[in-house]
Amino acid sequence: MVLDAYGQWLRTLRWSHPARPEAVFVVSNLQPDAFFAAIAADAALFCLPMERGLVRALGAGSGTEALVFRPEGHTLPQGIALADGAEVPSVMPAGPGTRTGTGIAIIDDGIGFLNARFRSDPVTSRFLGVWLQSAVLKRGDSMGRVLNAAAVAGLTAATATTAEAVLYRDIHDGLHADPRLVRTIFQAQTHGTHVLDLAAGADPLDPADPMRRLPLIGVQLPPEAVNDTSGMQMTVPLLQGLRWAITVAHEAGLVRLIVNASLGILAGSKDGKSFLERQMARLIAQAGRIGLEVHIVLPYGNDHEGRQVARLSAATGGHGAITLRLQPQDATPSYVEIRDLAAREAGDGAPLSIGLTLPDGTDIAAATVAPGGSRDILWRGRLVGRLYHRPREARRDAVILLALAPTQAIAPGDPTAPAGAWTIRFDDAGARDIVLQVQRDDRAAGYRLSGRQAYFEAADAHGWNRRSRDWTGHDHPPCPIRHDGTNSAYAASDHSQIHSVGGALLTEGRAPRPADYAARGADWSGIKPRLSAVSETATAIRGLRASGTLSGTTARFSGSSAAAPTLTRALALNHPGGPVPVLAGDQERLGAKALTANPAIR
Repeated sequence: MVLDAYGQWLRTLRWSHPARPEAVFVVSNLQPDAFFAAIAADAALFCLPMERGLVRALGAGSGTEALVFRPEGHTLPQGIALADGAEVPSVMPAGPGTRTGTGIAIIDDGIGFLNARFRSDPVTSRFLGVWLQSAVLKRGDSMGRVLNAAAVAGLTAATATTAEAVLYRDIHDGLHADPRLVRTIFQAQTHGTHVLDLAAGADPLDPADPMRRLPLIGVQLPPEAVNDTSGMQMTVPLLQGLRWAITVAHEAGLVRLIVNASLGILAGSKDGKSFLERQMARLIAQAGRIGLEVHIVLPYGNDHEGRQVARLSAATGGHGAITLRLQPQDATPSYVEIRDLAAREAGDGAPLSIGLTLPDGTDIAAATVAPGGSRDILWRGRLVGRLYHRPREARRDAVILLALAPTQAIAPGDPTAPAGAWTIRFDDAGARDIVLQVQRDDRAAGYRLSGRQAYFEAADAHGWNRRSRDWTGHDHPPCPIRHDGTNSAYAASDHSQIHSVGGALLTEGRAPRPADYAARGADWSGIKPRLSAVSETATAIRGLRASGTLSGTTARFSGSSAAAPTLTRALALNHPGGPVPVLAGDQERLGAKALTANPAIR
């Protein structure tokens, strides 16, 4: 799959960690005891200590599914194979029993789990457990620190005499391999705390607040996964966190679990068939077999104005080239995913012939990339990029990945690509329907600036923009740069229990309308959002005000990440909050209805 091409480029740049084991999801027809015996027999393989409990709780019908760590590329034992996210066979759901109640789980960055907004009364935490994940992976390690309900309760009690900030510092001490890593939990405002307050925050002094009785589960992602906004390091911690949250909810006897994951990337297949989306659907089915109804809530995306999607076809003027602008002082790689939509139904079709012109005029002749192979991009005798081809496989379309080096070196001798305008040319674009997506490469909230987002340019992408009152308009069909298809690559599934939420601007006296960043779907990019929720209440002040990291503080965050938790809250309480109709012209960005009320918004 295309993620392995991302990984290959990082290894070429010497950004990978050869001593760090590779995490892979596997499937096997072996029963659990035989499976773990096979893993133990190979000294190079290991599982997390929690894995036996997860396998026991989730089950897999006729075999075993697990997360295994191995040296990169190490051969798996006979009878164990890499998982491909295949669907779970239909089974009858578990019958009624003594299970009851709904819980809310959050998978995010910087979760202030000691905040009073997450207590059932002034001294009692609602958390069933918190997993503070770490990218440190070694045999016998828990991939971070797991706090059960008793541990969280003890820490909550300690806030009576010790400041929350001090407790967070002590808990996180030694959690990460590099002490220089940004740990947003030490900051005044954190994405995870804000999102969880919107999803499940309650006044611990208000006995009438129905949210106070709902238990919580927290998964705090490792900073490396969050700061890498390309999503390269996100899949394993997110899915493992989801497996753990489902297990905690099952062991607590819950019957429903609403999971908020306000995360996303831009580029991807957007057909609902990515490994992440298929594994989510598989976990939902597995949870259903053990009597737990799981819903996953995701943001629809924030890149409507990002200039990160282009389409070259007869319908968009027959352009045969597009300009990619790499920004200076970008200390992270840039990626462009290229797909021929015309080949989706007819197999791979004829290979794309791609040429490049670099900012200084250096021309790289058009040529094809061998199926499954790669093609180096050289500038002044140095490797600055590579084209990778990944052929069509079961459930996956063919894709070409253009991977480029950073424009600013981190260390002497690091490969760097020239900043400026790169022209990507296609010899036969007129007979194709080519979609290009620049992968997300911006700065995550709370982290130091390292990535600077690359974007597309075109001569006809400078019309008058009435909203922003400048010459950035490109909302006309002949322009190859598109607003449609800007939705998150995580939010393309049509599964009835995976919900994508658009970001709506709600001002007094007006119907909900899309926030300026609210993504728009396309005929090739999966589904439009199920519905939307308020993410902005004014045009002059951005975002929603909800809880800051520490008790009694507030902060503002913007984006569809702030819209998603309003649906999470509504699903948990079985109360949609009076959704209002969305105008027909806005439904590609907002869905048919918008949720307009959330008591956590200050």
